[in-house]
Amino acid sequence: MKRLPFAAIVILLLSCDHGLAPPLPSTFEPGFGGTVYFEKGTWPGRDSLVGLWIFASQEYPLDSVRVLQGLLSSPPKIFLYPSFTENLPFLVDSISYAFLLPPSTYYYVGVIQQFAPELSTRSLRVVGMYGKSDVPPSPISVIVTETAFVKGIDLRVNFRKPPPQPF
Repeated sequence: MKRLPFAAIVILLLSCDHGLAPPLPSTFEPGFGGTVYFEKGTWPGRDSLVGLWIFASQEYPLDSVRVLQGLLSSPPKIFLYPSFTENLPFLVDSISYAFLLPPSTYYYVGVIQQFAPELSTRSLRVVGMYGKSDVPPSPISVIVTETAFVKGIDLRVNFRKPPPQPF
């Protein structure tokens, strides 16, 4: 009978956590991710595939001047995945991605194609967008916080039927 109170105290002490201790630092980085699906049979010829990126813009609507400023400003207002010097793979059915970004609201998220060698807004076009399928389609904002990685941001690309161009 004397052991019962002792056992109860031991169980109680072992079941306590750290109380009001600060939370452990997280091991993730903020951003969003999902899958890019490419409509079968719509890929353009290789001569029209100079670059292909996922983009996230902190500004919308965009005009041609703000696109290049957003990409080249410091800090940028438009981010590219995988990077400015790398592309998404060409001629695939789909690709999973994890886009690490600073916390912010990204008002326009999509896939952009560079179809000519010179880098200008005339050589870029949006070929997929995260958004509502209204007519015309409209973008849905993605909110990235410091405390969560946003999953399920899937993008659909149809090179023959791109969404309305923002610039």
